[in-house]
Amino acid sequence: MPHLRKTRGAAGLQVAPGKPAARQHRPRPVLRIRALRGDQVELKSLRLDRKRVALRYGGRGGDADTVPPAIIPGAVSPTTVIYHGSVGAFAHIASQSAFPNSRSIGCDNLFDVVEAVRNGRADVAVLPCENILAGRVPDIHLLLPDVRLAIVGEIFLPIELHLVAPQGWRASEIRRVHSHPVALKQVRRFLATHGLSSVEENNTATAAALIKQRGDREAAAVASALAAETHGLTILKRNIADTPFNMTRFYVLSARSVVPAADRHDIMTSLLFEVKNAPGALFRAVGGFAENGINLTRLESYLLDGQFVATRFLCEFEGHPDHDRVNRALAVLERQTTRQTVLGVFPMHATGARVRARNRQSSHLDSLSGGRP
Repeated sequence: MPHLRKTRGAAGLQVAPGKPAARQHRPRPVLRIRALRGDQVELKSLRLDRKRVALRYGGRGGDADTVPPAIIPGAVSPTTVIYHGSVGAFAHIASQSAFPNSRSIGCDNLFDVVEAVRNGRADVAVLPCENILAGRVPDIHLLLPDVRLAIVGEIFLPIELHLVAPQGWRASEIRRVHSHPVALKQVRRFLATHGLSSVEENNTATAAALIKQRGDREAAAVASALAAETHGLTILKRNIADTPFNMTRFYVLSARSVVPAADRHDIMTSLLFEVKNAPGALFRAVGGFAENGINLTRLESYLLDGQFVATRFLCEFEGHPDHDRVNRALAVLERQTTRQTVLGVFPMHATGARVRARNRQSSHLDSLSGGRP
C-alpha cells in the first residue's frame, strides 16, 4: 500500500513517492468516512489530487489493484467485528453498541486481533484507547505506530465496574481482586479503602471467568454486569469506580481507510509526527494549532531507540486536513518535524462531540474570566 502523508498544497493527502520504506516507515492507510447520525457512517472513495481513484490494496488476495467492498459502521455495517477479550468485556459491549447487526468475535491475543483485520477475517476491530480515569490504554498506545490499520471511527462507552464473585460469597471474605490493569486503575480508591490487593488479568471478562473456575473464596473480579451474568456470578458491590462518571473511548480500526468530506465540521484527525532534534521544536510544531484556533485534544509521546528522549508524538485534533486553517497548522508542523503520518480522519462519535463541545465552552469561559471562579 502507498504511504499516505499530509503535504503542503491544495491536493491534500498525497501518496509519497519512492521505494518501500524501512520498518520505521511502514505505510499507514487513510480512510474516507461520511457520518450520517452520530457514529453512523457511509463509504466514500479515496480521493487523491481531487480525483476519485482506487486505493492499491493486496491484503485479501486477488487483484492487487482492486479494493474490496468497504465494511464500516452505518448504512453498510461490518459483517464481522473483532475485539480483544471475551463476552462481557467492555470492548464486546462497545462492539455490540456500535454494530448491533454484526457478528462480534472475541480474541484473547491483541496481535491476533490486529492480524484478523489485516488478512480480512474480520472487517473492523474495536479496541480501547483511553479511559477518563485511568488515561491511555498502554498496549494500544504502543501498538498504534506499527499497527498498519486506519482509525475509521470512535466509540464512547459509559463504564460501570462491579465487584463480582460466585453466588454465596461475601464481600467481607475478599482479599484479592482480579481484572484488567486499566480497570484496576479505575478502582484504586475502592481497593485501598477495603485493603484489597490487585491481580492483573488479560481482560475483565476473563477475570470473571477465572474467578468462577478457581473457586477461591478470597478472590473476586472487577467486571461488567454482562460478564457476571455470562459466567453465573453475583454482584457484591455495584459501581465501585473512583468517580461515578466513568467512560472509555474505543477506536474502530480497519485495513482500509475512507476520509470524510471536507465540508463536515465534526471531524477528528489522528496523526503521528517526529520532531527535529532542536530546542523548542515541539513548542513550535504545535504552535500552529493554537494560532489557527484548532482544538488539540490529545498529545502523547513515545520513547524511541532506547533513550529517555521523546521525539515521536501521537496527536489528535478537531478538524479536517483539507480545511484551510488545518492546512496552515500542518504547514507549521511540517517545518519542525521530520515525519508526519495520518492514522485516521474520522467523524466524532456523538457522545464525544458533546463532551468536547462542553470542554471547549468551559475553556472559553475560563479564558474570559482569567481563570477566576
